[in-house]
Amino acid sequence: MASLQKNRKMFSPSRGLWIPIPPEYRTWGAPDPMHYIDDMMAHLGVRYVVGWLSAAERHGASHHAAQVFQVATSKTVRARAVGRSRLEFYSRNYVDSATPSTELLRKTGVHVASPGTTMLMLAADPVICGGMSNVANLVIELAEEHPGYAAEVAADAVLFTDAATRRLGWLLDTFGEGAPDELAGHCAALTSKPSFLSPTSARTGKLDPKWRMVMNEELDLDVS
Repeated sequence: MASLQKNRKMFSPSRGLWIPIPPEYRTWGAPDPMHYIDDMMAHLGVRYVVGWLSAAERHGASHHAAQVFQVATSKTVRARAVGRSRLEFYSRNYVDSATPSTELLRKTGVHVASPGTTMLMLAADPVICGGMSNVANLVIELAEEHPGYAAEVAADAVLFTDAATRRLGWLLDTFGEGAPDELAGHCAALTSKPSFLSPTSARTGKLDPKWRMVMNEELDLDVS
């Protein structure tokens, strides 16, 4: 195996797992993670769903090319560099319930979050997604490219924090064609304290009473 690895014919993304490198990827040292992430997660005994920037890119919303391959997992997995790719894993309790993309699962065998679920993931974790302005751009792109997202958002909204669902609703209402009725109804029924648009900015700003969202950051969108 060491000889095959040295000659870039095999690679090992995890101890004990060896995978052949297709000829077209030998200069990279490993193929794109979509080629092996399912086998790797099965080898580790970890349930997963590809999400955030990586899922957005697979759904055609690559506003800025993702520099990492981001995966939500059922338990802690360490980050690693494999070939030219940097893999990052984040333990999330919604992995087993999140709606996958049936189209990508059928084509690739990989569990990738559906467009609507991806939107919720982006809104939940702007810090790992390039900030709220980048999240806003991606959300609007996803909404335009995948008009069926509303059902997926409605199905998975309960899996996410109040802040995530409020952010998503506000983004769609403000910059898109309006938030789906199901999401608006879900957020209207929330009784928690107002959420902040940005989880890292100052805790001050004007309150949007409809979405109970404190506007503590000004966003810069550049999608048309």
